[in-house]
Amino acid sequence: MNRIKILLVDDHQIILDGVKTMITDEADIDFVGSAPSGKRALEMLGTTLPDIVISDISMPDMTGIELTDRIQELNSNIKVLILSMYTTEDYIYNAIKAGAKGILPKQDTNKEMLLEAIRTIYAGEEYFAPNISKNLMKSYLTGVKKGTNPENIKKYSLTQREKEILKLYVEGFSNMQVADKLNISSRTVETHKNNIMQKFEFKSTIEMVKFALKNNLVIL
Repeated sequence: MNRIKILLVDDHQIILDGVKTMITDEADIDFVGSAPSGKRALEMLGTTLPDIVISDISMPDMTGIELTDRIQELNSNIKVLILSMYTTEDYIYNAIKAGAKGILPKQDTNKEMLLEAIRTIYAGEEYFAPNISKNLMKSYLTGVKKGTNPENIKKYSLTQREKEILKLYVEGFSNMQVADKLNISSRTVETHKNNIMQKFEFKSTIEMVKFALKNNLVIL
């Protein structure tokens, strides 16, 4: 029997220890390592060869959403399960957009739910916690998979990172300059920019900047 290889990513040791305890004794699961940051997780991918990466969203060097995006760039066969305190609409949408196959809230997830999520995702399906609205998830998934932007997504607020990036664009910085200022990759900047443009259906950067100024989307 093939064992499901799991890599854990979280900057809180107590979470890493707790999740490891939940999965270690399972006959079909193999714990292959843990990382305290997204950067370290990326470094470990080549040696641990995980089937599933379980990641938090909020981490010091890059978010779990950014990590998901990078993992999909490097190896789309690796599946990502987000385990986080942050499960608002924006985070859910952006996590799915980046390629996450499942989302669980830390505060409501027990061992049974975590194992079910791992096995479901490994089998090629998606898994979202029962307390996340099924109708909301259906709307998100339909829009993401079809490459379209559902009408109601336009009203969603920007994430903190998107606000930071939009503010720098409004101030006239280029992709590379934005990346340097925020200490992230230019590709990550581009991903956030595309998310913003899709939410509001902008056709160009100029249109995005004009709209941001007119509607006070950022504080200069």
